[in-house]
Order: sequence, then C-alpha cells, then structure tokens
Amino acid sequence: MNKNLMTMAIAVALSLGMAQARTVKHNLENPQVKGFYDQVTYPDDDYSYSEIKKYNQKMPYRLDQPWPYTIYFDEPKAAEKIRIQVWEGKQAGKPLQDYEIDGHTSAVQIWNLTPGRTYTYLVSIGSKAIKTGKLQTEGRRRMIYAPSVHNFRDLGGLPIPGAKGIKYGKIYRGGQLTYKGEKDKADQVITQVSKEDVKLMHDDLGIRGEIDFRFDPELGLNDTIPGNDINFTPLGSDATYYNIQVHTGGQFDMDRLHGKVLKTVLYHLRRGEAVYVHCVAGADRTGMMCLLMEGLLGVPESELLKDYELTTFSIYGHRHRDGYDMTHGIPKVKAFQGNTLQQKIENLFLSEGVTPQEIAEFKEIMIEK
Repeated sequence: MNKNLMTMAIAVALSLGMAQARTVKHNLENPQVKGFYDQVTYPDDDYSYSEIKKYNQKMPYRLDQPWPYTIYFDEPKAAEKIRIQVWEGKQAGKPLQDYEIDGHTSAVQIWNLTPGRTYTYLVSIGSKAIKTGKLQTEGRRRMIYAPSVHNFRDLGGLPIPGAKGIKYGKIYRGGQLTYKGEKDKADQVITQVSKEDVKLMHDDLGIRGEIDFRFDPELGLNDTIPGNDINFTPLGSDATYYNIQVHTGGQFDMDRLHGKVLKTVLYHLRRGEAVYVHCVAGADRTGMMCLLMEGLLGVPESELLKDYELTTFSIYGHRHRDGYDMTHGIPKVKAFQGNTLQQKIENLFLSEGVTPQEIAEFKEIMIEK
C-alpha cells in the first residue's frame, strides 16, 4: 500500500474508532505533586515552616517529572514498528507528536501534554489502527519529561486572581544543559542534554533562548585558553545563549540584573518564541528570578513559594520556604514600595530599568485572560 492510501486508511480507522470512544480524564501531576498541591496552602506572613518534606517520598519514578498517560493494547505478534500519533483537539493536520517504537510491547506512554487540553491519539502498525482514543488533561503544574534534564517545568498554569493564570509554553525553568568537566577535562564544557531532549526543547517546545545564570567557575571556563568560552547553546544554531550572572535568592540584591533578564525574556516572547532559564540546579537563582516574574504577573504568595519548593522533588535536594534564600530574600523584595507584593515587585523591576510599557507588554503576553 502506498503512503497516501495508508494515511487515508489510518484516518478512516481513526474517525470510526473515535466515534465510539469516550473521553478519558487524566491528571498530569504525579501523585506526590498532586498531594502537595491538594493539601498545602501557606500563609503570607509566616515563613517558619515548610510542608514539602512530607511529600518527598522515595518512589520508583522521578518526582520532578509528570504523570504520563499509558495506552494499553494487544502486543503485536511480529516485531513490527508501532506508530503513535497525538493531535491536540480533533485529528486534523500534522500531529503534535508522531513517532515509532519497537513492536515488543503492549503499552506506550504519552508525555509532555498540557493541562486543560483535549487530545486524540492513534496507535497503528502499518495501515492497521490498533488503538484510538480521546484524552482530556488536568493538573495545576506542567512538569516536563526530559530524562537528561532535571527540575524541568513550565511556568504556565500558576493561578492569577481575576484571570485563568499564566499561559503555558512561554517560559520554562530547569537545571543546566552543560556542565564543567573534571580532571583532564576540567577546562572543557560538556553537553549534558541529550539529542532527544534537544529535539523536544527546540522542536516541540519552541525554545529559542537559553538564559544561564551561572558564574564563570561553574561554566567550565579557563580564561587563559583563547576562545574557551560559552557563547552557544546546545539547542541549535537558531537559538541564542545568554549568560547573565545573578546571585541566589537571599543575595539577589547584590546585582541589578533582574531587569536585564526580564528584557531578554520579553525579546523572545515578542517573537513568539519560548525561553529556558536556568542556573546549575534551576533552584536558587532560577527560583528567585521565576518568583519575581510570577509575582509580577500577580501569582499569590503561597503559590510562588510552592513553585519554589518543587525543586525538592529533583536530584538537587531540598528547597524549603523556611530556608535562607526565602527568609532573607523575600523581606528584601517586600522592602520595595507598594501596597501589594505585586506592586513591590513592579517597583523592583522599574528600579532596574524596566519600563511601565514593558511590564504591561509582559503581562499581556503571559496572562491567560
């Protein structure tokens, strides 16, 4: 069967199958994240305790990743390739995901969907459709499955009073994509992110800006070697790398670079491009920068701190709201003028050269009305 006839046959099978299929609801939060968000609300005036440890239990899966949707079917008799296609909404046009796996399996997992969306999927072998379905996703946090990158999540979904929340697919945060070599490779920059995850970040997530908060000693640089510098991103030649060296949350006032970060983020957002912000762990420096951007958009204080604490579920260890970075950093933020935390953060950015027009534009792009 030629390719066109095969595509038509699959489409017919899909439409017939979907007519009978019911929509299945699926929460994208793994059980620990879901429990944390279901049961924890923090006060704005008491930073003396944290609840995150209760939910950081050892499990046979990574707690910094989402909960995949698993499709079960009869295992093929032959070792044929199984094709998985996923569309957002109805089956039409180019699939959101389209890939093949080896045939020795009776289940496949769909990753990196977005909460609050409806998807259709098709599992096929050649021209034969073996499973079709509809899926409606739920969840408050969108963590990203990228095995070579840790602590990777979307800022989208965080709530904003009077609006639906922060838009998905605009700003991502996480751990480093490269690391400093050791011993005989101490002056080298080693790429950590895999080719598969580069494809995910570049092609699927549309990331075109990598904003790195690390300092020179963390980057694998040696200034005595000509040209030994990081001026590229592993995300591709059409993506741009920025090294803006900001301090950790408790010392964030040692520099005046948060406005520069926001302007850089806004540059890509204007172009319809996503950005990835990180330090080593995507925890402290990244945590404070994301807290400032989220607070600028109007996310409530309790939600800001819960997002900060989610790093605890990664390999980088505990990040608690009662730790140094928050107990020392938040009072410095609150020292700015303003009646609300959002107003204080606005004044912080204004003091660093961000204009009122840029703040308004950032909100317009990032807030789901």
